[in-house]
Amino acid sequence: MLVDWLDELVTIVRELGRPVASLLVPGVSRREVERAYGAPVPEDVATWFGWCNGVRSEPGQIQDTVNLVPGYRLLSAAEAAALRPAYADDPVLGVRWMPLLGGPSGDLYAAVWSGNERPGIAGVLIGEPTEIEFVDIERLVDFFVRCYRQGAFAVGGDGLLTMDTDRYAAIYADVADG
Repeated sequence: MLVDWLDELVTIVRELGRPVASLLVPGVSRREVERAYGAPVPEDVATWFGWCNGVRSEPGQIQDTVNLVPGYRLLSAAEAAALRPAYADDPVLGVRWMPLLGGPSGDLYAAVWSGNERPGIAGVLIGEPTEIEFVDIERLVDFFVRCYRQGAFAVGGDGLLTMDTDRYAAIYADVADG
């Protein structure tokens, strides 16, 4: 089901003519993800990076070009693993976690787990307390799909991604509680 949600998200950004749709790097094997992370990862984390391993860089790119959603781009497994030491003291992230999406200021969405359960999703905003925002990766992607479909995320007249914060908050309240 997770791959279906991810594919729907890419379909949406492709329909909107977002450059990121053509810049997605093919996924990598579970073994490669675990090599980057340094230990076994949950199935959903392996699936995420198996679906897509980041975004290709090209000359002249701006941040908006690579953003899957406003403010965040897909990370490769290697990029994600390399970011972990900078957040080592975050008590919400703990020991077992892996960034999935990153922003230019250091904000992240990260999968967080403690055992064999499906990982929750932490929102890491620089200068704010880290919070678990979604019960699992599917709920995160469902949220992004709804944000696009219900107009919280859109392409502005300048061709850049925009966000309607009121719609975003309403959709989040619905998805997070559901």
